[in-house]
Amino acid sequence: MEIKKATSDYLIQLIKAAIHDVVPEEKPEEVKWENLFSLAVYHKVEEMVFYSISKLVNKPEGEIAHRWNSQHEKNQLIDMIQQEEAKEIIREASAAGIDILPLKGAIMKSMYPKTGFRQMADLDYLVEEFRIDDMIPIMEKLGYVADDVGLEDSHDVYKKLPYMEVEIHRRLLPPTEENHWHTDGIWERLVPDSENVHLLHMTWEDYYLFHLLHFEKHYSMGGSGIRSIIDQYYFMEKYKDCLDWNYINQLLPKMNYVGFENMCRNLAEAWFGNGEMTKDLEGPAEYIINSGAFGTFEQYQKWSFERYKREQGIKTKGGFFFRRMFMERERMEFIYPSLKKHPWLLPFCWFHRLLNAVLFHRGRVKMEMDNFRGKNKK
Repeated sequence: MEIKKATSDYLIQLIKAAIHDVVPEEKPEEVKWENLFSLAVYHKVEEMVFYSISKLVNKPEGEIAHRWNSQHEKNQLIDMIQQEEAKEIIREASAAGIDILPLKGAIMKSMYPKTGFRQMADLDYLVEEFRIDDMIPIMEKLGYVADDVGLEDSHDVYKKLPYMEVEIHRRLLPPTEENHWHTDGIWERLVPDSENVHLLHMTWEDYYLFHLLHFEKHYSMGGSGIRSIIDQYYFMEKYKDCLDWNYINQLLPKMNYVGFENMCRNLAEAWFGNGEMTKDLEGPAEYIINSGAFGTFEQYQKWSFERYKREQGIKTKGGFFFRRMFMERERMEFIYPSLKKHPWLLPFCWFHRLLNAVLFHRGRVKMEMDNFRGKNKK
């Protein structure tokens, strides 16, 4: 997606106007409504942008106005459904005696002035690993279909058409992540809700650190969009003065996140507060703008290749694809836990994974190969 700087600059202006509830400047002549709409959707921030545009004198007209209004109505519906579904999931899990921790966007929504401003693709929850299977009948009772249950190391995925997707996590970070040591002990630090002992909350210090962990993971692997910086801004505005910064500042160096956290805070202030867009922020800002809400596959593939080069000394594309197809047993164990007790099953698991990719994920495999060969580059 080609993104012109004038378009991204005006998008940031409109988001800032929505944050501070002020009338934005009129659209510059060189910015096209079509491009602005596409960029807002690309970053899943069209609700905030729509709110600011509604205050303009010269609003979109014709087909683009219709598309924006239709998207707005759809987003409002999705927000309402997600909130109601969240209540149902928590109620049913609690009734079954399952401790449940809401994650990510479900928590961030409460910090935004309008819940619809914080768009999200799915609902995320953490439950203890020994209760993960107990969520299956609960989700089925609520009308969800198991999409990837038992196939992912960190979470199970459930879907309900047309709009709902739910991820039930068994851990916050997989053991392959370098900072999993902090999240592994999260259950000991959770706080029960005052009205529901099975509904749990992180301390705001741990929530902030998890926000950084989650953001940095996506930022490094494939990119992460403007929404993560908006989250950063809202969180700091609400909680920065009541956080235990001694606790946070002790952990940031251990996580190797001092520089990343500094970039997040400074960029949030530069875009949405009174900060300055310094030279060292220009690179991350451009990277985030080009990443979109969920990053790009090309960037993820580059990250994967660099990781294999660093960890295993693989330097050729052929070696990279061979290792991607025949992953080492330690990584395969996260997909097939039975390998921990029966390592002799590894060749059969390789075959199953390849068969599954050919039968059900052929498009993704082709895209990965084309991207690495450069066929998808303009």
